[in-house]
Amino acid sequence: MLEQIKIVFLGTPDFACPILKALHQDQRFKILAVITQEDKKVGRKQLLTSPPVKTLAMELGLTVYQPLKLNKDNELIESIKAMQPDFLVVVAYGQILSQKVLDLPKICPINVHGSILPKYRGASPIESSLLNGDKVAGISIMKMTLEMDAGPYYTQYKQQIDFTDNSQTLREKLSLLAAKHLPDDLIRITKVEILATAQEPKDISFSHKIAKEDGFVSPINESVEQIYNKFRAYYIWPGIYINVKNKNLKLLDLVPATNEEIDTLSLSAEPGTFNISAGQIFLGCQNGLLKITKLQLEGKNPLNAWEFLAGNKALLMD
Repeated sequence: MLEQIKIVFLGTPDFACPILKALHQDQRFKILAVITQEDKKVGRKQLLTSPPVKTLAMELGLTVYQPLKLNKDNELIESIKAMQPDFLVVVAYGQILSQKVLDLPKICPINVHGSILPKYRGASPIESSLLNGDKVAGISIMKMTLEMDAGPYYTQYKQQIDFTDNSQTLREKLSLLAAKHLPDDLIRITKVEILATAQEPKDISFSHKIAKEDGFVSPINESVEQIYNKFRAYYIWPGIYINVKNKNLKLLDLVPATNEEIDTLSLSAEPGTFNISAGQIFLGCQNGLLKITKLQLEGKNPLNAWEFLAGNKALLMD
């Protein structure tokens, strides 16, 4: 048997888990250690919760480290150096890495990025692809450099975006895509069968860190497509909401209204107004209507449209 390729894996969210699992199950690799973010308090009850990568790594019997700031943890850096890893594999770890850390592996530090670079460098590539109504997303398996997402890429793989995809479903597809290809690509990199390609400077675009206020939508000023794409992009967090009579109303599930629905129910498409018909809620936008099937008034529980109308119909009426 050939000598195993040694890896230190850095990752935090669900997106990284299938990739870690694929590498662990592949006998060609040895996971020396897993580095992830600290446990954090989550939800209304503020329960201390482990990152998904830590939970998986513990199930797999792997050694886990959770430094507050890896770049400043000299003891851990020296421990990694002593391990003599061939690769650092970084998948949505959540911390910028110093050159000192990037220089640790014998071959190179590898990052799995959720876009076809140089498109959508930055914190939210998957959300940006949905926000912009792209038909295709993808992943880049790249060599890390000090400048974020600026390194050359070894391979790229495309993924069709379905009309019903949201940030959760697309993230799952891209994670599985990376898990499928990364092991063989690491072997090819080790054997120098593939070389890294520099990113084309003229094609660079960026994705920003998402804030809670990004979820605000204005049906008077935005089209059906824009709001639906925001819904898809911000499905996990922060979600989307409108302001109705000085109250925030979250739109938890929606879809563009069909022409048949508009004609059959004789709906008005006046932007910013609600149409209520047959227990259904439609919202007029700049160029059409959205059908709202689930919503939540601030401080209240999520409700299906018909449940919401039972007690809140007056809120939606002029």
